[in-house]
Amino acid sequence: MHTAKHAAPFFNRTVELDFLAEHTPDDRAALLVLYGRRRLGKTSLLRRFAEDRRSVFFVADMSSRQDQLAAFSRVLFDGLSEPALEGTVLPSWEAALRFTGERAKSAPLLLVLDEFSYLCDSDPSLPSVIQRLWDAELCQGRLHLILCGSYVSFMERELLGSRNPLYGRRSGEWLLEPLHFRDARQFFATSTVEDQIRYYGILGGTPAYLERFDPASTLADNVVHQILARGSPLYNEPRFLLMQELRDPHTYFSICRAVAFGRTTPNEIAQGAGLSDRGVVSRYLQTLRELHLIERRTPATERNPDRTRRSHYHLADPFLRFWFRFVLPNYSALEVGDARVVYDTQVAPYLEQHVSLAFEEIAVQHLQQLQRTQQLPALYQRIGGWWRGSTEVDLVAVSEDGALLLGEVKWSARAVGTDILDSLVAKTAEVANDLPRPPSQVTYCLWSRSGFTPALRQRAEAGQILLYGLDDL
Repeated sequence: MHTAKHAAPFFNRTVELDFLAEHTPDDRAALLVLYGRRRLGKTSLLRRFAEDRRSVFFVADMSSRQDQLAAFSRVLFDGLSEPALEGTVLPSWEAALRFTGERAKSAPLLLVLDEFSYLCDSDPSLPSVIQRLWDAELCQGRLHLILCGSYVSFMERELLGSRNPLYGRRSGEWLLEPLHFRDARQFFATSTVEDQIRYYGILGGTPAYLERFDPASTLADNVVHQILARGSPLYNEPRFLLMQELRDPHTYFSICRAVAFGRTTPNEIAQGAGLSDRGVVSRYLQTLRELHLIERRTPATERNPDRTRRSHYHLADPFLRFWFRFVLPNYSALEVGDARVVYDTQVAPYLEQHVSLAFEEIAVQHLQQLQRTQQLPALYQRIGGWWRGSTEVDLVAVSEDGALLLGEVKWSARAVGTDILDSLVAKTAEVANDLPRPPSQVTYCLWSRSGFTPALRQRAEAGQILLYGLDDL
């Protein structure tokens, strides 16, 4: 049996592991698709899943069809312990898959084809070959075939699309997303919660980024040496990410930069990116949304979010926000080696403001976790921000039976007092006006980096006011 190894830290992913286990039953075949942008830990996840399973794990590259078949043959015969076939190269993907299927008739066999898009680049007929064999033979055995890829556009438009030969044959699909804060913070288990939030605010939940930072070093040194220094591991990461997915990334770069600097509506983004045609901007934004790089947010009170024009656009990942806010605009200075100067003058003065946005997202994750563990006064169907005109509420949750929750999130060095609560309460009527009927109950929720004043804690004892500090996260 081939036992997979993993070198990087591996935290949680229990939901994903449970999904894979549930959809690969011992008594029948399964065809799964796992995908997500690079660096999220897809390979580590699948290698962990392959442990203690009879498995063959093949990672494709950009070589030719014949080279891929030769490499796959070596991995296959080694994984199945077939020394008599050592040196043999299977002549085609049809032969390779048929051979694998034969070995999966008597016992379950997991076959992972990682970076599947590379295989299709070298042989575009491969999905059709799999479809033909799956329908005729493979579906009758106990083969568990997992197709994995990092090219999100290819995986969603080509492999999962209705025109693809494999459409309708897969047993399940999973888009791997970044780690939530509660798991990402484990990379910095010896740091304070406050610093863990700062790390998350800079790097987000991408495991390959998180493991680059050294908890024994200062935050400033980590940012300088791992992100800002020319040639450092993360210096050009978003550039590579966009160039991998997009043929002409220049306009997309301008749009992402505009969004990173707080332009959130199509008109604002068009102005910030130097584009005159709002329709063109909307098409670019739609592409970035399909790649899960930008997200469209609507007020939590909206019952038809897809149709409303009350929408804001945000970069979906804290590291993308950091890079487009602090790295790209200072590229000239960084190219000549001024990383420390750029950090001191362009990053440090604005870093807490940048982290405050991630703190709001952590609060949303925390609220969702409280809901999953039934620690809230109601079951809320819609959770998000809220705005109308110049009035904004950091976090609003709405239930179908009329319960309403309003939340404020403060990444401030001062303890939160009753003035913040009073301001939040004053916005209740405006939020409630967006609902079809008056709320049946209203709960107020406050998150604070620096705790709460005694007066606010006393108010909270009366009920309907929830207070959460850093230790609660």
